[in-house]
Amino acid sequence: MNPLSMAKYGLIAVAVIGYIAYSNLSGPSTSYTEESIDLNAVLDVTVDTIYAFEENAEGEPQLGPDETFIAFSEDLAENYNAAQPALHTKPIGVAPKTDASLLAYEDLNSNNEMDQNEDALFLIEVDGENSRVIATSRSGAVNDHHFSGTSLLAGYLIGSMLSRQSAAGVNKSALANKQPVTAKAAASARARAGSGSHSSGK
Repeated sequence: MNPLSMAKYGLIAVAVIGYIAYSNLSGPSTSYTEESIDLNAVLDVTVDTIYAFEENAEGEPQLGPDETFIAFSEDLAENYNAAQPALHTKPIGVAPKTDASLLAYEDLNSNNEMDQNEDALFLIEVDGENSRVIATSRSGAVNDHHFSGTSLLAGYLIGSMLSRQSAAGVNKSALANKQPVTAKAAASARARAGSGSHSSGK
């Protein structure tokens, strides 16, 4: 085999080996990145939306608790989708739950309803005991944002959400004890548990 042919086959071999190595390294990492969402950005949008909602509600006729919660979830979905940089590559819907949590999901058909083929993205909860909003991603990561003072707790929106929690029998102590967890720690915990997947919450 002449030197030119040897060099040609050598380059092909290097390319094949490099592709295999890249595939092995990037496969799991890529899939994890695709489901990862910046919870800090989520919390910034969530808290800003709460403040804006409470401010806009001042001096206006108050809606009933259910109507207020639904209206807030609609505002939240709108602001999640308008966030820059984008929180997610696909449209985000927000489903208000009976226990006062809010489930964000991929609203693939933009119909404002969580359909069977649409995955959960993250969950928003209010911890009244510690004056904070908690965000939990579908990968199990947890982050929180504390209110400044008690102004939000005195507001109609948060007050109605806390009342909804009580009516649903939410364990508020367990919620208060929920601590931040990094995405890396959540992945390690899943690996130790051998789950390998995350429930969509449906």
